[in-house]
Amino acid sequence: MKKWIAIAAVAALASLAVPVVMLMMIMTAVGGSQQQVSSTHASLCTASWQGDSITERDLTGSQLDAAATIYAAAIETGAGPEGAIVGIATALQESDLGANPYSRTPNSDGDVGLFQQRSLVGWYANGATQEENITTLNDHAYAARTFFLGNDSLDGSHIPGLTDIDGWREMAVTEAAQSVQRSAFPYAYADHEALARALVQRLGEGEAGQILCAGAVGGSLDCPASGLSSEAGLNADALRGLRCIKQFWPQIDVIGGVRNDPDSDHHTGDALDPMIPNYTSATGIALGTEIAEWARANAEGLGIKYVIWRKQIWSVERASEGWRTCGTDAASCYSGSDPSAAHLDHLHLSFLGAMGTGIPATGAASSSGEVSLPIARGSYRLTARYNQKGSNWSSGYHTGLDFAAPEGTPLRSITAGTVTDTSWHSAYGNLTTITADDGTVFYYAHQARRYVTLGQKVTAGELIGTVGNTGNSFGAHLHLEVRIGGRHTNPETWLTTRGVAP
Repeated sequence: MKKWIAIAAVAALASLAVPVVMLMMIMTAVGGSQQQVSSTHASLCTASWQGDSITERDLTGSQLDAAATIYAAAIETGAGPEGAIVGIATALQESDLGANPYSRTPNSDGDVGLFQQRSLVGWYANGATQEENITTLNDHAYAARTFFLGNDSLDGSHIPGLTDIDGWREMAVTEAAQSVQRSAFPYAYADHEALARALVQRLGEGEAGQILCAGAVGGSLDCPASGLSSEAGLNADALRGLRCIKQFWPQIDVIGGVRNDPDSDHHTGDALDPMIPNYTSATGIALGTEIAEWARANAEGLGIKYVIWRKQIWSVERASEGWRTCGTDAASCYSGSDPSAAHLDHLHLSFLGAMGTGIPATGAASSSGEVSLPIARGSYRLTARYNQKGSNWSSGYHTGLDFAAPEGTPLRSITAGTVTDTSWHSAYGNLTTITADDGTVFYYAHQARRYVTLGQKVTAGELIGTVGNTGNSFGAHLHLEVRIGGRHTNPETWLTTRGVAP
């Protein structure tokens, strides 16, 4: 695939070190600035597909997840379902929705990833080296957003995305795709239109099941100025929160800050109201939930006091109770039909003032007494939850809690016990089971490495292995199970009731 520079020009520039960026400044169409999310903080999506294959061809779970990621990015960037059709058709042609093993390494032109975007310095990612750009462009969420928004290069030039193309909604799917891709095979995208439309219909109507978009992973909370006027008057914690929300989720255009309301933390500059686009849609709800869980996971670094979202409240003071339902004895917050008062169209985040540390915990997992999180807070995303329905699991539902984290992330025992299994299983991959003194058994699945031996005694927070992608897994994560009396129970509830809410 050729991108915005003639083939002859690329060949001529191959032996030169600097003029690539200069020529791009001359030849690229400069569009409105589109803020991108770094791959470190990208939102990764999965889809729990129900029933048989929706088309004549079978797609793997990872391909369906790639389609869900493209769909979510289309909604977030304003391209909508129509844009999702173009994006999915494009990815089917360019990389077989990521299934083509050669798509992850650059071709002779430097094109790589889901959409075969150019990885040379100054193009579709803003790393200092091509190697950095390859890593970034192999992040499906980053690649999808860039397909729709284009990329503002460090030199100030803009490579157009789909939303920059005038009249793309009136074009044929293959024509719209070609307007972005500039492929040597301009009509090939038409071959995938029917499948793309079928996938988008399923995703849009919710027939695919829940689309889970994971929150930010890792990184500091040292975020740049947002450019929003609502920064004015905020205290340190709320200001940090606003800037990071805008950096990690640039599709959030409105974040309420200070207002004249003596009964609210807004009055003193200690509260934010991020408004959620398309808040009634599955994608909007997933987006708000991402931000809410991110705020909860980074409460110490952000200086969070409490969060309200969709008629539920979580507070630091009562963290052991988890999310409490409004309008009940557990929480007095509003639970009526008004979408604003019930926090359906926005989240409310209240802050302590200037108590945030600014950096999430990166050492040992957060703990309470003799119970510890399996992965350091701020280093994971919660994705598939307990009892979630879906055809990805042999039982028809999810038997544990998934902590998505980069491969190699340290993995720790959540409580003291004895190692009763440390071996390979076809479904669980590298598995460790630890049995506590009361007989509760904890399963740590899909590890990259196991550091313990059979019969070894471990304590809460002790290193037992690293996060991996082994066995029946479609991405690096810990699958944690808790079994009491041989029966599954909800790991999130087990941890939360012991004062360590994940």
